[in-house]
Amino acid sequence: MKVFGRSTLARAVQVALLASSVNYSATALAEEADQEKASGLEVIEVTSRKRVETVKDVPATVTAMSSENINDYLGAGENIRALAGRVPSLQIESSNGRQSPRFYIRGLGNTDFDVNANQPVSMVLDEITLENSVLKGVPLFDVARVEVLNGPQGTLFGRNTTAGIVKIDTITPDFDNSGYAKAGYGSRGTMFIEGAKNFELSDTFAARASIKYQERDPWVDNLTTGKEYGGYDELAYRLQFLYDNGSDTRALLKLHGFDQDGDMPQIFYGNALEAGKEGLRKGFDESKIYHDSQSGFDMEHSGGSLKIEHDFSDVTFTSITGYDSVESFSYADIDGGVTDFSGIPNQLGKQLWFNVASGDGLSDHYQFTQELRISGELENIFYQVGVFYFKEDFTVDNKDLDLDGNTTNFIQVDQLTESKAIFGQVEYKPDDKWAFTLGLRYTADDKELDIREGGTKNVLTTIDKDDSYGNWDVAARYTINDDWTAFARIGNASRGPVTIGRFGSPSEAETETLTSFETGLKGFIWDGNARFNITAYSYDIEDHQLTGTGGDANTNALYNADNTKGSGIETTLEAIVTDNLSFNLNLSYNKTEIEDKELRVERCGSTPTCSSPDTVAEVVDGPFGPITRVFVNGNPLPRAPEWLANIALNYEYPMENGVFIAQTDWNYRSDSNIFLYEAKEFVAESRWIGGVRLAYQSDDEWEVALVGRNITDKVVVDGALDFLNLTAFVNEPRFWGVEVSYRFE
Repeated sequence: MKVFGRSTLARAVQVALLASSVNYSATALAEEADQEKASGLEVIEVTSRKRVETVKDVPATVTAMSSENINDYLGAGENIRALAGRVPSLQIESSNGRQSPRFYIRGLGNTDFDVNANQPVSMVLDEITLENSVLKGVPLFDVARVEVLNGPQGTLFGRNTTAGIVKIDTITPDFDNSGYAKAGYGSRGTMFIEGAKNFELSDTFAARASIKYQERDPWVDNLTTGKEYGGYDELAYRLQFLYDNGSDTRALLKLHGFDQDGDMPQIFYGNALEAGKEGLRKGFDESKIYHDSQSGFDMEHSGGSLKIEHDFSDVTFTSITGYDSVESFSYADIDGGVTDFSGIPNQLGKQLWFNVASGDGLSDHYQFTQELRISGELENIFYQVGVFYFKEDFTVDNKDLDLDGNTTNFIQVDQLTESKAIFGQVEYKPDDKWAFTLGLRYTADDKELDIREGGTKNVLTTIDKDDSYGNWDVAARYTINDDWTAFARIGNASRGPVTIGRFGSPSEAETETLTSFETGLKGFIWDGNARFNITAYSYDIEDHQLTGTGGDANTNALYNADNTKGSGIETTLEAIVTDNLSFNLNLSYNKTEIEDKELRVERCGSTPTCSSPDTVAEVVDGPFGPITRVFVNGNPLPRAPEWLANIALNYEYPMENGVFIAQTDWNYRSDSNIFLYEAKEFVAESRWIGGVRLAYQSDDEWEVALVGRNITDKVVVDGALDFLNLTAFVNEPRFWGVEVSYRFE
């Protein structure tokens, strides 16, 4: 939880700098950095826009987290979901536990829990777009920074995106033999070991090896079988080789892998919600379940990438090639309870009349990406142009299971996606005050989907969709004075056609297009001891792709809403208060609204029925009885809390042979609908989650820390299933642990 750095005031506030579409000269960047350091705020280089710039020069909303921040948040055995709310407007959740995280920026995401769901937020790891949600569950370790770009970003990145990008950069090899080792142990038998080391192989070759292992003991008692669940073990590695001739050519080869096993992907609590009420029912205990079906999960992910850069006289050429493959399967008692024949609904840990267990996985999966781009500078013009190719091919396995884990229904979905794009951006600086940016993109998408009887070649349904479209963005930056700049940006982005076929139910949606406008101020206050940024934005989405999850059955449905509108404000403040005390604050407000008077979705099919105020559109026959559909015009987007906030305080006390550091951070999320319709029961509850970290850092690079996460033990509804009973899942309970680390040269 180290928000502000290590040991000295000069590193007390590690600020999330922003990035832009162009490069500044070395002289200009050095002048900006000198001004930042003179104020007492440390400069962090950020490459989200593939250029290095300082905060005031960026005509966009981009925020970064340093390596130390990230490592501290992950110390409790958390995965990438621990970053939710740490920067403005970023939300992360999953109904598959440690697998398949779903990202939301400015309220935009996709609630689809299927493993082939397309997301409007792109995750880019070491400049490779990871498309599938299962790939996005890779552990974070040996990380240099995480950068979040809000809003459309397609004119700078190969894979188009409408909502934004989460960009993760790991630490690359260096020409020394430095490294680190770190270990920790805490609540619920959580243990991790992590380390990395550089290897100087020659004057031109270097390597870096990184590894992380973590595990947790089962800690949830199944009162039906007497077994315990909630345990997992994970092993991830990364091996990199760097070639740098010191002048014009650089190449980086990376090989990586991730193995994951556990006894339950997500812990579902049957009837944890009470009919007609919001929140967990009285008597709920997250350490007790009543399951009568088998569960487990495993995943194997491997891949590699090759980045080559060459500097010609006036142009830099870059090639980035990536390949990833993943095999996974997860299964669970999704009704969250033991089968009950009493006829009495809404009993904690019970499911009426029949059992529901299912599993989902990926097989025969691979993803290939290739990006080629050139960039350069001509007097007061900076430019970047690139081409991008993406191909992903895989099979989705959908299985219904009996109490013993045997397959009773098996459907397979084969999906092939190809995307080609050309993109570029130019910045023109007519003088020292103004800078103007223009970006353009053209994309062609093709998607094929076959639904088959599992284990056979018998194709039940085929969907073939393709589209091509152009996108653009325009931005301007004005330097008011040495302390303040203002910017404005307008642009659009599209998400191509999507298809799904969960359990043989085909569904498709047409291309959506988002148009966004934002404007903001960035500058120093308090005599240069604080940096303050504020952005206001609005967007409109035509043919917005929405997913109805569940309803009457364990399937999903795609919709195109006529329009969805959003608006909000995002702000960050980083400040040095005294020689020993500093803080970091971010706050965002996001308002979303669906605008489609004819759009109707399936309301909950749970027993008992949820309490929804939405107007009934129709009641039709379904495979398990009548299906009620309701209008959702005017509803906010699901999983889109209006308020997100994070505050972190850092106090450092120098000692004779080191420094004592006390830190605390508090993260707030307001409540939000879980589904497209509104229901009193199906609400992701508001909560404050607090953490604390007390550490001693010695002058000889040792550190010992006491770590607490969710120290008030606030457990609330994080998500739900709506087609069985009032099933819910919750956030992690309180965690206490110790960590020891050592850095060596």
